[in-house]
Amino acid sequence: MIAVIDAGTTSIKLAVCDEKLLEIKREPILKRSPYPGWVEIDVEDLARKAKMLLDYAIERYKIEAIGITNQRTTVVLWDDKTKSAVFPALGWQDSRALEVASRLNRDFRIRIGKVLGKIVQKSAAILPAIKKKRAAKWLMSVADFSFIPTHSSVKLRWLLDQIKRPGDFRLRAGTIDSWLIYKLCGEHLTDYSNAGATALFDPFNLRWSETIMEITDIDEEMLPDVLESDAVFGEYRGVPITGVIADQSSSLYSLGCWDRGEIKVTNGTGSFVDLNVGEEAEVFPKLLPLIAWKLKGERRYMLEGMLYYSGSAVDLFKELGIVEDVKKTSEMAFASKTDLYLIPSFVGLSTPHYVSVPGLLYGLTNSMRREDLVKALLEAVAFRITEIVELMKKVEKIDAIKCDGEMSSNDFLLQRIADATKLKVRRSSVLSGSLYGSYLVAGRALGKWKRICADFSQEFLPKEDVSQKYRRWRALLELSKEIQV
Repeated sequence: MIAVIDAGTTSIKLAVCDEKLLEIKREPILKRSPYPGWVEIDVEDLARKAKMLLDYAIERYKIEAIGITNQRTTVVLWDDKTKSAVFPALGWQDSRALEVASRLNRDFRIRIGKVLGKIVQKSAAILPAIKKKRAAKWLMSVADFSFIPTHSSVKLRWLLDQIKRPGDFRLRAGTIDSWLIYKLCGEHLTDYSNAGATALFDPFNLRWSETIMEITDIDEEMLPDVLESDAVFGEYRGVPITGVIADQSSSLYSLGCWDRGEIKVTNGTGSFVDLNVGEEAEVFPKLLPLIAWKLKGERRYMLEGMLYYSGSAVDLFKELGIVEDVKKTSEMAFASKTDLYLIPSFVGLSTPHYVSVPGLLYGLTNSMRREDLVKALLEAVAFRITEIVELMKKVEKIDAIKCDGEMSSNDFLLQRIADATKLKVRRSSVLSGSLYGSYLVAGRALGKWKRICADFSQEFLPKEDVSQKYRRWRALLELSKEIQV
């Protein structure tokens, strides 16, 4: 049996699996937002709950291995002397470090890199063979690179700037997986999928980036060593820790997106669109080049686009009283008779815009109902996902989209994704894909299997032509980028 800890945005979960899921337990995460754009997590509480859940599993079942999957770019800074966090962790949605990002983007090395990257991009258009060189790919990625507040590197720099006497600490930094491994077995480690999402790691050469560390003034000594996801990271109560993999990579793996051109969408707190690009990193404007996973004898890369708010927006509608039961939002949307247009910029627009703009709602009338607002929100999420998929179609031919995440239980959302992208959409029978992927990698590490994946419970085919509605929505989005309030 394998126990998996899934440290998500709103809760930490334990799953015990033995070819089939035996049990899931869940504990809420202590999270707060003291100011707009701030998201803080009590990671001491997180570690206590992880140990409590694992103790429960070990005492109740015969656990052979412990897997860990987690939200990626949340940053934890702790003191190796006291074994305690110096500050609350900054969550992946936290955007407080805007001034830090602006300062780093003014660095002359970034400006020079952008110029050189543009030159290489133009050269590669004439001589395509240039694109195959790793050094050229790295420079082309710099051409479109800018530090943004949600980067782990930027948030870590913000945390370090708050320390008045650094010499009083023996600082260690990492993502949630690193923190949990440290608290469980005392090792300072991470895996490639988590490291690759920090904007501190060079995915092309598989090492911490000396250039980025110099620009951000972050010492490599405080960063974790990087291992394959199916390596043994240590032990907790005599049980090996393996199957350590970032949530979106884990989801990609669990859905069987093992080959180039396969794509998935995870609809959870946010929505994440990931395209497998094979064994070598690829670069495409506006998409993030990331390491999907590195296992013993196997390496895959992906391009990613994201929405900061999707499931979170539905939760917000519930808090505002627009929705009473989030499970009924699909039914409400299908019942809507009026078209409204919503730009879901609750904390800014991510891929492919990366701007902070106001959200907009267009088409209000005195006959509108709650159902119309719900449909506008779900369509907006589908349209944002469509924007990203359209970019990815320029990289690879795409035949179908595989979906997981709790919000993928919504029939209206998946149908509208199919309508807007004009692609077949397949819903996984296991919506907790990140959790299931960690289990599969851990089982692979134990030699139980090589490759297995989740099956699919339902398929959605394009039904309605929404191209005109999508064009109108895109026009409203462009207008939102021009408005200055």
